[in-house]
Amino acid sequence: MGVFVVKVLLLDLWRVINSKGGTEKVFFSMANALADRGYDITAVGLDNTVGKPGFNVNDNVNFVNVGIGYEEKRNLAFRIRRAICGSWEKRHEYEEKAFDYVKANRLKPVIDSFQPDIIVSYNAEATRILVKNLQVNMPVITMFHYDPDTILSSATNATKEALEKCACIQVLLPSFINITKKYLKHENVVCIPNIVPQYQLCKDNSRENVIINVARIDGVQKRQHLLIEAFAKIKDKYPDWRVEIWGETGYDDKYYNKCRKLLIDTKTNKQILFCGTCDNVLKKLETAKIFAFPSAYEGFSLALTEAMSVELPAIGYKNCPAVNELIKDGENGFLCEEGVDAFAQALEKLMSDEELREKMGQAAKEDMKQYAPDRVWDTWEKLMEKILNEKH
Repeated sequence: MGVFVVKVLLLDLWRVINSKGGTEKVFFSMANALADRGYDITAVGLDNTVGKPGFNVNDNVNFVNVGIGYEEKRNLAFRIRRAICGSWEKRHEYEEKAFDYVKANRLKPVIDSFQPDIIVSYNAEATRILVKNLQVNMPVITMFHYDPDTILSSATNATKEALEKCACIQVLLPSFINITKKYLKHENVVCIPNIVPQYQLCKDNSRENVIINVARIDGVQKRQHLLIEAFAKIKDKYPDWRVEIWGETGYDDKYYNKCRKLLIDTKTNKQILFCGTCDNVLKKLETAKIFAFPSAYEGFSLALTEAMSVELPAIGYKNCPAVNELIKDGENGFLCEEGVDAFAQALEKLMSDEELREKMGQAAKEDMKQYAPDRVWDTWEKLMEKILNEKH
């Protein structure tokens, strides 16, 4: 009698090609980890970018990108039909239906061929297509990679209905469970965090006077301009310090150019560097002294948690979801009130006090141990096993 191998399909409708963002990293890390644990894994993307995934895909993972050639055509006829729908909700639902139909047709052959036992959906949109368009009969686990307010506050009724029909919704922090249930009638909402690698620092590791930020250059979510403006207020007192901003610069060209101009306007262009993407972020984190993270919202930032795992004290905003739970104000970093002045003050506290940096950095590393990879993947396995047992 043969051994039963569970077939898992991972589905991400956001960027997966040539991209090194957090969600993409989770996508391929999960595919590789589950495949190494004996699961039959097919990872599916719908990305019309030509190229290869931004992260390593193991040989025992079947990666399929069905997005080449996909285009969302908003011609005159489409715009007219959309306009006569009336309310924003109706217009948005019309747009969803039009594009969901095309995406479903691209996804259907892969799902029909693979016949997974369970599907892990990386987007609320993907779940909507799976439930509404494809009407799949296998359990779907939906992952929320941001805080539920960001995902659900503007979600259409069609999206919410689909989410309520999936087998389980996974959130990244315990506080997100009740927030999700504020929007959805769903009993099975579980918390499973992202993994945080547990790094062993070299004893002879030497840190430089560097404040580091790791994130795509993005004015809506990541807001690097606030870091630039904050550092500008104190730069003259700390001429031997510099800021390194690592991340994709092509996400929003207009915002990136605005930030470059801000460097000149604030005369920080000699101390603040836009460094682009990096294949070895760990090495950059290990040689820095402070992690600065002025995001507006997050889910469970890999950049932040990996920085904390290498003993970097971090600075973020009190009103930023997830960041305000991962950073414990005054213990492993600082949480600031919204604005530039408070961020500058927090930077200066850490820049001027080596003993405080070391104390907070050690606390940060200790706090990250609860997210060790084996613990997280064990939890995922138990969840999938429970859902499959309930189905059968």
